This record gives sequence, structure tokens and C-alpha cells, in this order.
Amino acid sequence: MVLEDASMSCPGGTCRLLGPFGLLVQAFIGMWCFLTLVILWKIEKYPRPFFAWLGDMSKQMVGATYGHLMNLILAMLFGDVLEEDATKNQCVWYMLAFLSDIIFVTFLGCLATRAARPLVRRRCGMDIGDYGGEEASLAVCLLASTESSGATLQPRKDEQVRYVARLPPWLLWCCQTAIWLLILTAVKTVVSVGLYFGQGPLYAGLTWVFSMTGLCGHHRRQLAVSVIVVPVFGDALQMAVQDGFLKKQEPHSNHTKIAPATSAGTNLL
Repeated sequence: MVLEDASMSCPGGTCRLLGPFGLLVQAFIGMWCFLTLVILWKIEKYPRPFFAWLGDMSKQMVGATYGHLMNLILAMLFGDVLEEDATKNQCVWYMLAFLSDIIFVTFLGCLATRAARPLVRRRCGMDIGDYGGEEASLAVCLLASTESSGATLQPRKDEQVRYVARLPPWLLWCCQTAIWLLILTAVKTVVSVGLYFGQGPLYAGLTWVFSMTGLCGHHRRQLAVSVIVVPVFGDALQMAVQDGFLKKQEPHSNHTKIAPATSAGTNLL
């Protein structure tokens, strides 16, 4: 088979992700992720307040670092534990894990976050992307109006919502970051299981791409393509999508109608 021959022409051991060059390029991609989030914030039609963006940005960076570490572990695990030498290239495994992140983890993470958002509102009295401060009182009003549907909130629920609204922003951020990491762990586990059982054709196919592009046998070329070139585009896309569903969700009209009312007088509550 062509794919099997291609996989044999790109043996393991040619790409080490934790060497000096590997660590350098990983630091570069981390800075690129941060810059991407800054650009996304600057081009927003309705820019978030700085501290709201800071909470969203740091939450994404923590999640990205966590996901990156999981990809590294998977790459080293699959690259060293598997018995066949033809399937021991860490760059191929990292690329497979990264592409599965961009396609499947992002999609499943979006679905899981959308499903968890109303549950977090009802059970915890907080909204994903709302870190308190001036937005907390507005969140209480919106939550009360959406959950009550014209009726009066139950005293216990109203008390719970107002208690959460008084929590310090850093604690709200920690809770939301923990929720996001739990979501990432769950979807990443599911995708990794699928990646393991489909390792034969997936590894052979990507190795064939490496062979056809002349990457096999070139340590730094493989590392640069796997950890810089492809992630530059993939991470930008993933950050843009995740930033859309991890920030506070509210209609655009809230920015133009509700915000002036709260600034004109806080006696709305």
C-alpha cells in the first residue's frame, strides 16, 4: 500500500517536541494566540470592557495551555508507547491531535458550552463571561426576566442570584475557568479515544502528506510545520470561534439600550 510505504519512510525519533527548538516555537505560538485575542477584541463592533475581555482572554489562554499540554502528552505517549517504529513520529501525532482539536474539540466544546450556559444560570446564578462588577447587576436583571417569564422570581432563587452577583470577580473567573477545563477534559477524552482507535489510517494518511511535502527526515521542518505553520492558522480560527461562545452572550441591543440606562441611574434595581 502507498500509505503504508509512506509511513515507513517517515520513522519516529525525527521530531522531539520538548527540545530547545521545540520549546522556542511553542513559546512563539503562545504569543501568537495572545495577539490573536487582542486583535479580535479590537475589531469587535461592540467592544467588551477591558476587565471583561481580560477575563475571557485569560480563560481562553488557560484552556489553550491545558489543551496544548494534553496534545504534547498524547504525542509523546503515542509516539513512544506504540510498538511499531513506523508510528513513533511525535510531530505526526501532535499534528493529528491538533487537527482533531480544531475540528472536533472546538465543535463539541461549543455544543457543551451552549448546553451548560442555561444550566449554570439556573443552578449557580451566574452567566459564563460575566465576572461581576458593573455587569453583575445587569446580569441579575436579565436572569430574573428570562427565568421568571413575567412572573416573580422565587425568594430562594432571587437570593442565590444576588449572592453570586456579590462574589469577587476573581472567584467568578475561577469557577468559570474550572467549568471550561472540565468541558475541555470531557470532549478531549472522547476525541482522543476516537483518535486512538482510528490511529492506523489517520497516522498513515498524515505521514503520506509529510512524505509528499518533503518533511520526512527533516527534524526542524517537521517541528516548524507541526507547531508553527499549521497552528498559526488553526489557532487563529479556534480562538475566534471559542471567543464567540465563551464571552457573555447578550443581544446587541443590550449594548445600546440597557447600558445607557444603567449609567444614567443605578436605581433601576
